[in-house]
Amino acid sequence: MTVEALTDRDGKQANTSLKKEEMLRHESFPPNDGDQYYELPPAGSTPTRVTEQAVERALFSLSVKKAPGPDKLSFGAIRLLWKWDKERIVRQMRAAIRMGRHPAVWKRASGVVIHKPGKDDYTKLMAYRSISLLSCMGKVVEKVAAELLSEEAERRGLLSDGQFGSRKGPSAIDAAAIMVDRAHAAWTNGHSTGVLLMDIKSAFPSVAKGRLVNLMEVREMDGDLVRWTESFLLERTVEMIIEGNAMDRHPVEAGVQRGSPVSPILFAIYTSGLIKWVEEYLSEAKGLSFVDYLGWVATGSDVNHVVSIPDRCAATSIEWASR
Repeated sequence: MTVEALTDRDGKQANTSLKKEEMLRHESFPPNDGDQYYELPPAGSTPTRVTEQAVERALFSLSVKKAPGPDKLSFGAIRLLWKWDKERIVRQMRAAIRMGRHPAVWKRASGVVIHKPGKDDYTKLMAYRSISLLSCMGKVVEKVAAELLSEEAERRGLLSDGQFGSRKGPSAIDAAAIMVDRAHAAWTNGHSTGVLLMDIKSAFPSVAKGRLVNLMEVREMDGDLVRWTESFLLERTVEMIIEGNAMDRHPVEAGVQRGSPVSPILFAIYTSGLIKWVEEYLSEAKGLSFVDYLGWVATGSDVNHVVSIPDRCAATSIEWASR
């Protein structure tokens, strides 16, 4: 695949391989623009829930067709190891959670740059995206952690009722059905309905480590999970693969890793306060979200008033994000 000379949103151009690599890397793995201070909590009790069944469920839910990361260890090879010595893998998973440590070798990513299909102009930066190839063994731990984090978030009522996706059960179809049902109910009563759809820009890459860890601690999530999450987010690196060539490795300063099984639930926790925040300020609005897509619904008898509510939802959402 050939990457053309690139132009970013500000009109800046990149003609050499190094300049193109820098531009693509900063788009997929943006720098950290400031973060919150946090302190880590004491150890928790999560390792007792890292059972053989949980690890097996995580391992065999991950497709053997997935490409391995820089270490070249595939899911197929790990499944063979599971047959021979499953206890070794279980101990490794349990130790990672107990120690609150995600080993550095599992935090080395390869960012393979590909075309977005159907784009008219491949000189534009937005016509490309990168796929992160991560360690398969690391992904097994991340899958186990994702299940534990999801259970913890549900148990503590951390997620909003309007959050769909990144959690067990609710789907995008459910979110759409609820939105349609609210509109039909309003129409039945002779009222109007206003809907505003929003997209959280650069969702996963924009997650700030300190803010996420601090939020998890404030919400009193299990100490082992908080400490493991902090380690998962620290000291990550990426080498961009452009036109088949591996470029120099660079640190990843912010965000949760695209392609990681644990990133969706971490992003859901990170944005868990958004809908509640907006609905507290605007009781007439109801929010729905599916991962990084937001929908605000307002109903009423006055069309002008109904139209104004989603606009205020947008402004309040931006205010929440800038805190």
